[in-house]
Amino acid sequence: MNIIKKFMDSGAKPELVSIPAGQFFLLRPKSSPKATLECLYNDATLVIRESGTHRFELVVKKEVDDSELASGDGTEDFEDDGLSVLSGQSKKEEEWSFNLDESLLFHKTWSEQGDVAFVWKNTKGDVGEKFQFVANAEVPFSDVGHFLHTAYLCEFEFKYKKSASKAVREDLQQFDFSQESNENALDDDGDREDAETTQLQASMNVLTVHDNSESESDEDSIDELFEDALNGFSPKGTRKDVHKALKAPHINKASLTVLQGHAALYIYDPSVQKLIPQDNSCKFAILDYGEFEYWLAVESEGGNLGVDITPLVNPFFDMSARNFIFNYNMENITLSYMLEFESEALFVQFQKAWTRALWEGLNQKSWVAVSANEKNCIVDASEDVTRELNLFLQEDEDSDSATDGSSDSDEDDEDNKEDQRGDDDSFDDDAAEEQYRASTALSGNKSLTVSFNNDRSYVTRGNKIGVFKAEEDGKELNFVTAISKVSDTKGKEFEPENPMLYTEDQAMIIQDKNDPSRVYKLNLERGKVVEEYTAGGKDILKYSHSKKFDQLTNEQTFLGISGKSVFRLDPRISGQNKLVVEQNKDYATNYGFSSLATSQDGYVAIGSGKGEIRLFDKLGIRAKTLIPALGEPVKHICISADGKWLLATCDSSLLLVDLTVKEGKNAGSVGFLKPFSKDEMPKIHILKVHPKTAAYMKTSTKQPIQFSKAYFNTGLNQKEQTIVTSTGPFAITWSLKKVLRGDKMSYLIKKYNSLIMEDNFRYGSDNNVILALKDNVKMAKKSKFKSPTAEMKHQNNWNDFLELSGQALKK
Repeated sequence: MNIIKKFMDSGAKPELVSIPAGQFFLLRPKSSPKATLECLYNDATLVIRESGTHRFELVVKKEVDDSELASGDGTEDFEDDGLSVLSGQSKKEEEWSFNLDESLLFHKTWSEQGDVAFVWKNTKGDVGEKFQFVANAEVPFSDVGHFLHTAYLCEFEFKYKKSASKAVREDLQQFDFSQESNENALDDDGDREDAETTQLQASMNVLTVHDNSESESDEDSIDELFEDALNGFSPKGTRKDVHKALKAPHINKASLTVLQGHAALYIYDPSVQKLIPQDNSCKFAILDYGEFEYWLAVESEGGNLGVDITPLVNPFFDMSARNFIFNYNMENITLSYMLEFESEALFVQFQKAWTRALWEGLNQKSWVAVSANEKNCIVDASEDVTRELNLFLQEDEDSDSATDGSSDSDEDDEDNKEDQRGDDDSFDDDAAEEQYRASTALSGNKSLTVSFNNDRSYVTRGNKIGVFKAEEDGKELNFVTAISKVSDTKGKEFEPENPMLYTEDQAMIIQDKNDPSRVYKLNLERGKVVEEYTAGGKDILKYSHSKKFDQLTNEQTFLGISGKSVFRLDPRISGQNKLVVEQNKDYATNYGFSSLATSQDGYVAIGSGKGEIRLFDKLGIRAKTLIPALGEPVKHICISADGKWLLATCDSSLLLVDLTVKEGKNAGSVGFLKPFSKDEMPKIHILKVHPKTAAYMKTSTKQPIQFSKAYFNTGLNQKEQTIVTSTGPFAITWSLKKVLRGDKMSYLIKKYNSLIMEDNFRYGSDNNVILALKDNVKMAKKSKFKSPTAEMKHQNNWNDFLELSGQALKK
């Protein structure tokens, strides 16, 4: 792409610079009676062109191809040719233009999906309206940077009516509106994320410490720390001021000090990949503001900072080094800080105080109500093994990691090219796939399910289901067909979700996302819904096979849950109500059941929105084992075939639970069949990404860590060896062997140029991972996954992260 030609040579041309591919949206304020997001052009080009002496235009041009004109499927951007009140131009015109000056507040940002976007004011529309151009993922970051720089040069020329050829960086900074927060700012009606972050930073900078006591209590007296205490750590500005920036003005109580003391403070510098000392003896405190709201405040020589005690800060404890690492969001980036404690006693107190505060905040109830056995289980789960931090920070990977994470450089280059082609609908010559993708472009892929019988993968996309087949060499997936216009038995179309293959993979159970009271049987050979089932008026929130490998058989029954019920459905029962009365368990308390899974022998595990997990050997009876909530809701469960291991997906962590009873008369059994003794609870391994990896992920995507459904590899008579999940554009694998030997930080990752909606293993293999990207379906080799440091360096936005981090470190 020719960049800034006007400013670099005498060959002036109408178009100075362009972003060749993207989507064009109108963003309305939340107060608008219309939809807040309207797609104007699904395929567009963003251009800056000269319109006169020292005058320039920002132009959005609609890209139209022959297939779109001939499709006739109703996907036109506008339904009529009326004049747009926003622009005074025809809705069917293929170009929007804007005078490029500082009144537009033109700046770079990130879309909700984590893609690079340009945003500017709609100067001809209602107050608060703005336009957004989201660049396609394959557009290089360098091109985005050149485009933004060109915009600054044009705005400089318009403002000063002179050439910008001699303008320096300081001259152009006035046109950087990414942090604009005054009354003329682009944001409005609560859409002030950038301004709030700046305000939050200013609020945290006023924190000061009054350290009234250095005494360390005995580690067994942690409960006493939560009694009413002197407010020994009090900011000049109260946390109410800070929480105004976080949209939580209800917090207005004075704080109680749970724990306070001194520790060494470090910050992780990604440019040198080391923790850099900041203060040998900073002051810290855990503060209680009531209503189960807790806060970590730190005062150091270089400044002050504070964070809510939540999983969003990616807390990490290293017992051997007495370290605590956490993430801190500062304006546009996420940084990693570490507290290093001098004494083991203070470290243990801090770890227990943090664990309790985190648990109370997530569960919204008092720690006092928890039994001693459950407390031990929760605290033990939060204690990471001693080797993890050193393993993660060491420069040389062990031999296993090198084998798993390394691949030929030519293969890597080719894989990256495939990624870029994969997100471009034009790469596929198959007209059926083109039409399938184009007609559902705004919906994107949602759910993925993998066949056990015929090597097919099914992906829901709008009101269609795409069918993909793996090639014999296992290197890629090819589009086979699409099941279009999914509709119920009365012909009403709906968007299917929660697909579950059924009866030898000849049928699929699906659900209308807007109607949880029923499910539908889709005949895959006919591509049509043939039956619908209800559960006697209960909402069917999730469902699962009666046994793990039932989809390989002709088994008709399957299980379902509502918020407080567990039941079996049998389609052979006459009428639409398929509830098996004898195998229905209704609880008096609404436990908020949220997920379920089964083992090969039909053992059942049920997770809840409260984070609890219940284990049953059969339905209709009380649970044999209750695994206490660690805090986060359980979104998804996967069970090993033999029932010895359970994998639960939470937003920011995975829970790998050892279900084998180790002590007492039931030793050797599993928690589905026999309860654990009163002095024993299941061993829980918490899997999460290290804070330094989380900092990179959150900075590059502008989104929190949020894991998709996690799975073991699966196959008859095959041992589970690997775990796969994803967050944003990052796919992540853990080796079970390494986790069980204590290396929970030795995960491998692979970044794609698109959001990963869901992923799973190819049936019968742990070497091939199937990924449903937002607009594509891919097969990935496990050998292509790399260590976090190697993968981050491999990405083209690593330099952006280093630059942003460097700016923050200077502050």
